[in-house]
Amino acid sequence: MATGDSVTSAHLQLSHAYPVGNCVGNTSADFRVPKLPGNDMIFSYAGKYVANHNRNVTEYFNFARTGMGTGEIRGAGPGHADACRNPWARNSPPIDLADRAIRQAKADRKAAYFVTTGGVNNTNWTEVLTGIAKCGTADHYKDLVQRYFDQHGQLFKAITEWYDLAGKVTTKPNVINGGSCDVRIEGDRSGIRYVHRRIEIKAYDGPAHYAAIKADVESIVEQVLDAGADKVVWMGYYDISRAGFDIGMFAETYRAALDKEVLGLLPGQIPSDVRDLIDDPGWKATVQRWTQEINAVILAGLPRHDRVRFAPPPALGPGDIQQTGLGGCPHPNEPGHRKLAAVLDNVFG
Repeated sequence: MATGDSVTSAHLQLSHAYPVGNCVGNTSADFRVPKLPGNDMIFSYAGKYVANHNRNVTEYFNFARTGMGTGEIRGAGPGHADACRNPWARNSPPIDLADRAIRQAKADRKAAYFVTTGGVNNTNWTEVLTGIAKCGTADHYKDLVQRYFDQHGQLFKAITEWYDLAGKVTTKPNVINGGSCDVRIEGDRSGIRYVHRRIEIKAYDGPAHYAAIKADVESIVEQVLDAGADKVVWMGYYDISRAGFDIGMFAETYRAALDKEVLGLLPGQIPSDVRDLIDDPGWKATVQRWTQEINAVILAGLPRHDRVRFAPPPALGPGDIQQTGLGGCPHPNEPGHRKLAAVLDNVFG
């Protein structure tokens, strides 16, 4: 039995999304009816554990959904929609379905294993990541555009400025704490003095939710223990700071949405090139700290019990993470899910 968020569901995005978060036409769905874009239980590390590590499994249930927090694991109702707008369409939340399946397994004299992820979607982490990824990408494009201007003798300046939450000019590393970036092309062309885009970066609200995450973790695990689960594993979150995505393909996806004035100033097709999703060293350090904090909160919420384990996340590099942004990246790709499955096998024992 599995519950959780997009890591366990598992979110598989095959191409870049426009607009950000759009699952239609670019996000894989598994064999369930109706199909559920953003949720592929066979692609999931839980499915790979069943297929590649434990051939004794007779039934595999995956109740995880992309975008779910621990609150949804405990309480999602028929009106809940996941991050790809799939309705939950069940009368009971995921943990109750897992509870029921575990009790049935025990009644049938079978072992019952349970794994989950959860916690990051209790926070506004996805919104923060989207903001910093957009700003980092725009800053990267600014350098490419300026090089194009210089090479073609065009008297324009591509500029990125960074602002804190109070609207005061700050440095790039500081906006990870909330603020915005302002990307401008300045010059004079057909009466247009400049064009610009401002992208907001929300302040991370994780600490305000840590107590609730801890309580939910304890409740979820206690429920499956009471149901009779023989082994319970909570999979920790891996470090996403090394995630990379294809910036050239991403640029082509968004080119059509640009203002005509901007489009007329830009170079031709930007070449395919994998770069860091989180491209500033200060941002990387902060994201690593937030990840460690959430894992520590989860670990603190796990009951001390001989059937309960925390799975330390494996180190995933750029080759283990999807390179489609934003939505695929920073989720695991095929090798990444294989690594998670190997960890799960080791922890289940």
